[in-house]
Amino acid sequence: MSVTASGRQPGRKPAGPGEDRSDPEVVREMALRHLDRRAYGTDELRAVLVRKGADAAVVGEVLERLTGVGLLDDQAYAASLVEQRHDMRHQARRAVVHELKRRGLPSDVVQQATADLDVEADWQGARQIVERRLPRLAGLDDATVWRRLAGALARRGYAPSIVSAVVTEALRERRDE
Repeated sequence: MSVTASGRQPGRKPAGPGEDRSDPEVVREMALRHLDRRAYGTDELRAVLVRKGADAAVVGEVLERLTGVGLLDDQAYAASLVEQRHDMRHQARRAVVHELKRRGLPSDVVQQATADLDVEADWQGARQIVERRLPRLAGLDDATVWRRLAGALARRGYAPSIVSAVVTEALRERRDE
């Protein structure tokens, strides 16, 4: 029997509203449909499937099978989120940790995924945000620039001490130019 890249059998219809959601094959199809759209952590996918009416015991078995074949990997998912949130969006370490925990990833996975993020990485990210935004704020008074830059950094989870120091440094450099 052939199988598509997503692990589904060709021609098999997805689980519909009338199908038995305690059937492992139906639950497997539900899980694969969700994984086709985006990556999930184990607990996050479990919650989605149970919320959609799948039997909790069957969900556990299906997720165990998907983990065994490598389609569900909490560590890879966490690493991907860290790269996306911290490296690309320049969110602070604490915001990234909060996001990973919110998605139901275990503490040890969160700690391992964020082990390389430190205070220096936060300072670097904050400076990059300020450097990108500062040219757009040309012509505005210092108080307005301060408020806008501080707000941008705070929304990304930076500590008040980092926000204050980086914005003060940027305003000082702006005055010196």
